[in-house]
Amino acid sequence: LGYTPFRAVTFSLLLLLTVSALNKRTRLTWQDTADALIKSARNIVPLIAASACVGIVIGTVTLTGIGTRLPATILPLAEESLLLALILIMASSIILGMGLPSAACYLLMATLIGPVLSNLGVVPLAAHLFVFYFGMMSMVTPPVALAAYTAASIAGTNIMSTGVAAFRFALVGFTLPYMFVYRPQLLMLDPSGGKATVWSSVLSLGIAILGVTSFATAIAGYFRNPLSIPSRLLMFCAAALL
Repeated sequence: LGYTPFRAVTFSLLLLLTVSALNKRTRLTWQDTADALIKSARNIVPLIAASACVGIVIGTVTLTGIGTRLPATILPLAEESLLLALILIMASSIILGMGLPSAACYLLMATLIGPVLSNLGVVPLAAHLFVFYFGMMSMVTPPVALAAYTAASIAGTNIMSTGVAAFRFALVGFTLPYMFVYRPQLLMLDPSGGKATVWSSVLSLGIAILGVTSFATAIAGYFRNPLSIPSRLLMFCAAALL
């Protein structure tokens, strides 16, 4: 057949139908088939709407030329603060990566923003992981959280509530790309791009674990026992400092 995603899915479905028909207990009736088709058509509507929004975003980026202007905007900002530049790149990666497959999202962001991070003195591997990671985070960031919407269709839940829940659970992951930039030892590299020492990598890993744990407990409001508001604020501060 030759491998393509469509052919692979079609072949898998045909194989599934064939095997299920061999047993009376699992055999699909005409009514079961009709119900499955109707349910699939209803569940795909939110995904089609989200994909239409993606088309609008891509069209806006193409027609306005923001893809070429963005690097020129980020570089002057980075001269004042690398953190502000990273925040802008994060927002850009999430918006431009909405609805795109992993490979396409990475290629787009690496082409537009990768050279900017390299010019800022960021380790190249950390720069590429930064844009790739946040491009992937667009899958669970409303209003176009395609992965969350797909999960909502399967679970039969409200799509926006599921998207917000996915975003809340994924918030801890938003800190990791910043750690890659500010502590390249996590990638076993020193700030100049050379090989990091074992001690510096272990130290950075320990600080990252403490930071992620503090942030997760602050978001969840629970650490072995429910946390009070002052305790959660303290955890937020600890996470930011780490």
